[in-house]
Amino acid sequence: MDIKVSIIIPAYNIEDYIGNCMESVLAQDCDMSAVEIIVVDDGSTDGTGRVIDEYAAKHENIRPIHKKNEGVSAARNDGVAAAKGEYIFFFDGDDFQEKETVRELVEIAEREKADAVIYGYHRYADGAVYETNLPRFDRTIYEGDSIIKKVMPAFIGLSNRDINNWIAGKEDALFVENPALWRILCKREVIIKNDLKFDTSLKVGEDTCFISEYLSCCGKVYVQQKCYYYLVTRESSAIFRYEREPLSKLDGKKKLNDARERLVERVKKRSGMDITATFAGTIVMSVIEMAFLLSKKNPEVSRKKRYAGYREFAEDPRVRKLIRHFEVGSGSFVKRMPFILLKKGCFGMLFTAATMLHLIGYEFKR
Repeated sequence: MDIKVSIIIPAYNIEDYIGNCMESVLAQDCDMSAVEIIVVDDGSTDGTGRVIDEYAAKHENIRPIHKKNEGVSAARNDGVAAAKGEYIFFFDGDDFQEKETVRELVEIAEREKADAVIYGYHRYADGAVYETNLPRFDRTIYEGDSIIKKVMPAFIGLSNRDINNWIAGKEDALFVENPALWRILCKREVIIKNDLKFDTSLKVGEDTCFISEYLSCCGKVYVQQKCYYYLVTRESSAIFRYEREPLSKLDGKKKLNDARERLVERVKKRSGMDITATFAGTIVMSVIEMAFLLSKKNPEVSRKKRYAGYREFAEDPRVRKLIRHFEVGSGSFVKRMPFILLKKGCFGMLFTAATMLHLIGYEFKR
């Protein structure tokens, strides 16, 4: 029987979680003979590979791939290269899904002739849902240029207008749709035809770049107002660790800037549209976030090294250009002041001010 759906699951050192994910996928209420489950063991050093092989021995539609550790992007690229299905789901190996996920979303894609179906998700920890997130879009169907103008910007970042709305105190001004790949059904044809690949230079943000470029290649996108996916929160996850390592986060942001630049050129070449404005505010805000993050006392990294890293990021010509184009709006003086310092090029003053605010217990929050 022809393969209708490929489910690609990268897995790295999740021995205690991968079984639950596999059970969830195997419990789908669709015709599983038309579904292949490609599980990519990315060089795990625990028992993850063994668990995957045990499931594969019992279920012929599970296709394990064991490879050296190269990161989640390379693992997903290998999964796509091996996939045969018309539709592709990218699930993470420590999460799980509702049993009707595959059936309902594929039915929608086929009925609507959609290249992508976006859906909602739950955040899950300690055996319970603690947050529910439905897609926030005005319409159900987007076609043509409206995908790049309305859908893609919701995932790629914040505009300058978003930042000024935040300064003015508007509710949810900084809301961005979670750009994770597990919340969108893709068509393999779109990926192959446009030679889309995950950026292996990125430790974080690879989802943002891939989903943004994928959407820019779509002719029709459908938004399903239902939650199918359970995102399991755990302190040992890569993103959890990344958020607590300031120099790693700084390096990640610099590489993401490089990746966004490449993305802008690819989208411009394909569509003639410049998408820089859709994420310009994100980069401007990042300079302030890094000032607060790197100015915080860290016994493992000297202040001199943290400040040098911050200045390098802030003085990147691409970043400086976006700062120059940003016009600070009216609103809270406390919120406006860091942006005013940025506009004046007072990076050292901003870093010092952030250091002093840490001393009185202030935490910068979006």
